[in-house]
Amino acid sequence: MLKDYRELANLFENTHVFRKSYARQALRGKGIYYRQFPILNYIYCNDGTQVEIAKALYISPASVAVSTKRLQKTGMIEKKVDEDSLRKNRIRMTPKGREIVESCRLAMKKTDNEMFSGFREEELEQLKGFLDRMLVNLAGEEGRNLTPLSRTAFVNKMNQEEKDAMEESKE
Repeated sequence: MLKDYRELANLFENTHVFRKSYARQALRGKGIYYRQFPILNYIYCNDGTQVEIAKALYISPASVAVSTKRLQKTGMIEKKVDEDSLRKNRIRMTPKGREIVESCRLAMKKTDNEMFSGFREEELEQLKGFLDRMLVNLAGEEGRNLTPLSRTAFVNKMNQEEKDAMEESKE
């Protein structure tokens, strides 16, 4: 007989929704949208082309083009012609963009500190162990290796696969 874990699953979902809400508010105050942040964060860590960003995050090059155009207008990134291929633009973070990413990361750290306030160190270690086991139950050992960037790419890939499946079912 299967146990009903709906209440626990609902608590996970609610925690995720409120953490995401805090993130959106923090980003909005910095002049970026929630969906732009993974792109900006990628550029913070890696100079690259629009195609490289799209592949790394599993989003369309057109989406990257729209977002980078907006980010460039706000002065957070700059595009320079690639020295090896004049048809490509290299995208780099500006000092303003760097400052904003660091500020957003600090805001998220504050959110996490608030979320975990009142927990003793041993409770946090225990929670970490439980979450790790749950992750392995669902995703296997590879689930342990997700970074924020690879998690974003994984979610985008799942969304694209679902969109593709919906399109196929219409045919």
